[in-house]
Amino acid sequence: MEQPKEQRCCLPETEDSGDLTFLLSHQLRTPLTSIKGAIGLLLSGKVDPETDKGQRLLKIAAKNADRLVRFTTAIENDKSTSMKIVSSSEMERFLLEDDLRLAWECQEFKLVYQPIVCSKTNMIQGFEALLRWDHPIRGSVSPTEFIPIAEENQLIHDLGLWVLERACKQLRQWQDRFPRPKPLWISVNLSALQLLDPDLVDKVRQICEETAIAPGSLRLEITETALFEHSQTAVTTLRELKDLDIPLYLDDFGTGYSCLSRLNELSVKLLKVDRSFVRQEQWFMIKGILHLAMGLGLEAIIEGVETPEELAQVEALGCHQIQGYLFSEPVTADDASELLTKGISLDRYALVE
Repeated sequence: MEQPKEQRCCLPETEDSGDLTFLLSHQLRTPLTSIKGAIGLLLSGKVDPETDKGQRLLKIAAKNADRLVRFTTAIENDKSTSMKIVSSSEMERFLLEDDLRLAWECQEFKLVYQPIVCSKTNMIQGFEALLRWDHPIRGSVSPTEFIPIAEENQLIHDLGLWVLERACKQLRQWQDRFPRPKPLWISVNLSALQLLDPDLVDKVRQICEETAIAPGSLRLEITETALFEHSQTAVTTLRELKDLDIPLYLDDFGTGYSCLSRLNELSVKLLKVDRSFVRQEQWFMIKGILHLAMGLGLEAIIEGVETPEELAQVEALGCHQIQGYLFSEPVTADDASELLTKGISLDRYALVE
């Protein structure tokens, strides 16, 4: 087998940051490419590691791994060069990526639950399951920080299924403990990337069957963007999920670029009005969205209600499905059970089971 020829790169005559970046990139990429190629051939079964050819590939990989160690040691010893390679924000992101992988292995994630309340009946109708990460050093890490990284690293598929399974198991416990003519339900957010998994529908079906939750009590939330990124694949997956009697919620409605025909095509059940409209007191916009939902035969939930005044405005517009800190922040499963048992006292807005 022909040995791969090692590319050469001369030191730049100046200290131009662009030249230095190119040189450092070359010194890292060349051995990594060689290692990746050697491991790929060995793992594919095309080359037996016990043969002479296999042994040569192992030596190539070992040689290049040693080269990387020597090169990174040199960088560590030259602080000025290190600062030119990546910015502090980029380095912070690299560290967060490593921590995220470790967090998955060490099970540092947890779920919290925020109730959705009907202000007409003063009843908790269901919960939204929300993923949280308590870093042992950083403390609580926002989902807006770690979810995009999980998507880039494809960890979102395992993480998303873990959320679904955990949420459905908890829902089954609540349905057994708090039986109702109309069972409690739970909503779980789906990433646009999860919709690309060809096995997603089968996995969701299996989770529903194993946890034995009431039919239709799992609701999946998707963003407007998810309908347009990889749209055809997403549409196919969403149709199959709908066939499982899983209602679809459109999250953060009004912040993206909805196609009304697609809402009808996918039989979306409910629009969740983004909390920014309440925060900015855009009551006219909320009224328009509620009229749109009514015209399309859809339900609506308004997020982000935090004060009695905001609740009064929302109720005046005709919406009574509310989610927000006025009723409860996202809480642990035990605290959510306590809410279902005792309710929440909010002057006239008492949530009584």
